[in-house]
Amino acid sequence: MRVIIAGAGEVGRGVASALRQEKRSVALIDPDPSAINESQYLDCLLITGSALSRDSLMRAGISDAEIFIMATNDDMINLLGCSFAKKVYSELVGERNASGLRTIANISDPSLDHPSRGAGPLSNWTRADHIVTAVDEIVDQLAASLLAPSIDEILPLGGSSWIASTEVTTSSALIGTTTGEVGGIFAGMPSIYAIKKAEEKGTLCKGDEIIEPGDILVFVSNSTDQFSQITRSVGKSDPELKEKAQVAVFGASQFGVRLSDHYLRNGHSVVVIEPELDLANELVGSSVGNSKRLDVIHGDPQDEDLLRELDIHNHDIAVAALEDDNLNIAISMRAKDKGVQRTGLVLRDRALVDAVHRIGSINPVSRRQVVVTGILKSIHMNVPGTFQVIPNVPEVISISAEVKEEQGMEGWSVSKVESKLGARVAMIDRQDFDGAISVLDPNDVETILLGDRLYILLLKEHLKKLEKSLGS
Repeated sequence: MRVIIAGAGEVGRGVASALRQEKRSVALIDPDPSAINESQYLDCLLITGSALSRDSLMRAGISDAEIFIMATNDDMINLLGCSFAKKVYSELVGERNASGLRTIANISDPSLDHPSRGAGPLSNWTRADHIVTAVDEIVDQLAASLLAPSIDEILPLGGSSWIASTEVTTSSALIGTTTGEVGGIFAGMPSIYAIKKAEEKGTLCKGDEIIEPGDILVFVSNSTDQFSQITRSVGKSDPELKEKAQVAVFGASQFGVRLSDHYLRNGHSVVVIEPELDLANELVGSSVGNSKRLDVIHGDPQDEDLLRELDIHNHDIAVAALEDDNLNIAISMRAKDKGVQRTGLVLRDRALVDAVHRIGSINPVSRRQVVVTGILKSIHMNVPGTFQVIPNVPEVISISAEVKEEQGMEGWSVSKVESKLGARVAMIDRQDFDGAISVLDPNDVETILLGDRLYILLLKEHLKKLEKSLGS
């Protein structure tokens, strides 16, 4: 698979790095020589030029490409670039519809894809085959992480299922047991599917690994209700979240507004502090602003008098969602110091996320990392479903696929499917005759049926083999 990426920023480099780890052929285009210089470590073809230049596309090997990704900072350029790439591809290959080239556009403004207030669905009229807008995924991931702030990584697996990856402390009740015994010893515990021991690479669990302090365990839960069990089992603790919590959101950015909407829809009360008057007024006049449980305040999020007036120490959750990474970190740390037990923030820079994790007690989500994951999901859409990289166990990824007749797996046991795929089946979605979908634990499934959707964990290095086994 040859992939061309336009945009050598953090998103473009992140996608390129992931694809190079999969042994894919990658070309990276950017007009900024400094961005190209920063990409030298990627071991891919680097081209200083514009994605809207025939010369640049031809140097990148557009006629041999299967996937073209527009990951610049300009939404309009990203959409236009997809159309131009297909035009050049069709001219060179002689294929009028350019169906042999799949195009992906990253869109930072989700309103652009709205079917009534924007120009969406964009894929219906642009030549972008996939549109990646990660705002909702960022909000869902951050909100989930704040349900169990002591769990190191909480990531969506698909549907109502989640990946929870966290370190075992010295007070964990799991120490000395094997990964396969956990479900039998602790009733209702989600299963462990991968493990990373100190100074070793992450690996899929066989069931005989003995759990030790410092191990990172990867659980799969079928609901957020199991987070508290995971937390207690590894020797950590989280305060109980009130049924009707008080939430402070710093910033009426698109993330701040959507976070506010999320908490309001779940019955909580929200106060939004926004330093820009126009953004505060825009929120008040929106559909979200109609809620009686929402207060919008125009003011400085770092104003001590304002924080004291708001009784910030009595809030259950505080989230920093401004556009400035450093300001978000400062605000989150201040809220934590003042006694807010659940604090989160949205960051652009993945490196800053790692730094905040080292500080501890604050839950960050990297906007760019979620976008990278969204693009990788679109790339692997020939195995339809989710795609997720686990940051603290980077050797393990998750993906999902539908069971089809040509795969020959109908009627097989789960263990036989796992042996064929070289992977672990973590969850199974099954549709009944009425169209209702049930999430099934693999341990409760005797045979695989056509139409089942399998949620799979595997080593990243085996992804090509998995795709071949699934007939993609």
